[in-house]
Amino acid sequence: MWFKLLILVIAGVALYRFFGGKVPFLDKEFLDKSKKVKEEESDFGKIEATSACSVCGTYVTEEDALIYKKRTYCSTECLEKAK
Repeated sequence: MWFKLLILVIAGVALYRFFGGKVPFLDKEFLDKSKKVKEEESDFGKIEATSACSVCGTYVTEEDALIYKKRTYCSTECLEKAK
């Protein structure tokens, strides 16, 4: 009985994959994509790294920050004040 059930399940999975279906626990691509999604996004979406301005303390993203002599500034005004 168990042997017949096992053969039936294996045949079902083989037919499913033959016609283009993907089985999550068998497809390496599916596992890699699901891990990347978990690493990149949390419940709040993508979180960007921030740092505080050396002059006024305003937090800015690393993309928007001005970096001069290993210090972070939020604007050119703060950068000029620090010089």
